[in-house]
Amino acid sequence: MATQSLSLTTEFEEFAAELVKSGRYANGNEVLRAAMAALMREECDDEAKEAFLVEAIEEGEASGIAEGDVFARVREHAGLPQRVRA
Repeated sequence: MATQSLSLTTEFEEFAAELVKSGRYANGNEVLRAAMAALMREECDDEAKEAFLVEAIEEGEASGIAEGDVFARVREHAGLPQRVRA
């Protein structure tokens, strides 16, 4: 596996040092690996959310034009009070 040298801001260096000092991590490499793993999970979650939203949009577009008071139905479905018109 290739190694790579990285530069961290002072803030990140201090945070990593505190995590190591607390005993949660053995060294800075473990902190960085944990951070990268969290970032990878977040990226995967974002991709899944985007795919869900694209599918929902396509489904909505394919369903045709809504009739009546769509927002009132959404409020009712969500258990929200109906909007009072002034």
